[in-house]
Amino acid sequence: QIMAAQLGLKIRGEFSLSPGSTFTNHASYGAVPRMVQEERFRLLRLMESNPDRWFRKLLRPLYDEALEELSSFVGSDPANLVFVQNVTSAVNIIVKALHLGPEDIVLSNSHTYESCRFAIDSAVKKSGADSLCMDISFPIEGEDDLVDQVVETCKKNVSVKLVLIDHISSPSAIVFPVKKICKELKKLGVLVLVDGAHAPGQIDLNLEELGADFYTGNLHKWCYAPRGSAFLWVSPDMQGQIEPLVTSHMYGQSMADQFFMQGTADHTAYLCTRTGLQFYRQFGGLPALLDHTQDLLDWAAEMLAEAFNTEQLQVPRNMRAPCMRVIRLPHIPDYGLSSAEADRLRDKMCLKDGMVCWTTFFSGSLWLRISGNMYSCREDYAHLKQVV
Repeated sequence: QIMAAQLGLKIRGEFSLSPGSTFTNHASYGAVPRMVQEERFRLLRLMESNPDRWFRKLLRPLYDEALEELSSFVGSDPANLVFVQNVTSAVNIIVKALHLGPEDIVLSNSHTYESCRFAIDSAVKKSGADSLCMDISFPIEGEDDLVDQVVETCKKNVSVKLVLIDHISSPSAIVFPVKKICKELKKLGVLVLVDGAHAPGQIDLNLEELGADFYTGNLHKWCYAPRGSAFLWVSPDMQGQIEPLVTSHMYGQSMADQFFMQGTADHTAYLCTRTGLQFYRQFGGLPALLDHTQDLLDWAAEMLAEAFNTEQLQVPRNMRAPCMRVIRLPHIPDYGLSSAEADRLRDKMCLKDGMVCWTTFFSGSLWLRISGNMYSCREDYAHLKQVV
């Protein structure tokens, strides 16, 4: 195994990243290693060499093997896990499969990913149910602050049927105390769907012990799978209510069968999960990743905050995502305070300066979210400071 001292620029050749750009936004789209790309190309060639043989004989055993390995990685019984294209797809599946009625409320919060909020809005409009967004305020003193906010909101709104919470929030990189929240909401009879888009590979997972009713995570970020590879975990007692959005030949059969068979599709992104996890382990897994990124990101966040004369997002250390940091941006001439302005700033830096970063808006400010991976180095964040 390669130690953390051998990561950074030395390993960048394992990826196809353009030398003309600086990448500080691994958290959005990830970066697929060359060995994973080559495995996918091999599988595509195998499929095209004899499509009938692929779909009728080869595909299902390969799919089940990939699902078995993923199950071991995330601490799941394989029977409770299925592949999906992304977390947004999984959230749509859950909120549209539950039998919501006019008396029901789906609870999200002010840091819920936008596409997931839209999925909730779509589901409640069709069912006659309602949605509620809980505002998260800062500073956060500890995990109990968030647990109490969620629980008290549900107690005040007794019609809440489902709560959507992040494991790691996208705009703010906050690690939510999901196990504590699940335990408390179970007492109230409230279902919990965890958006774990950023968690697999950043946080050790044991889904069978987490206490959620549903959990979904992306595999193209810190697990190095191709984009279009994610998973959905469903507790056994809820599987009878859950179906894929696409109904196909295995309708009425097991959850695993129904999610496998959704018409003719390209499953190679799912199959390459095994190679992505092999790459992850080959270069040291989570210990090596944290050894490389923790001090680097702490340095980068402090350096940027000092340069901007601002501060990092005020949350306890144990609630900061291991491989992400969030820094308040200073006033930037010609840019206002809104999500649209954050998008405009991000696009300009990317197109004009080759700086791949993420800017967002919440709590009345523009924020810079940085992330680190095994290929990250100090020069990346020093360049980011100059561009901003």
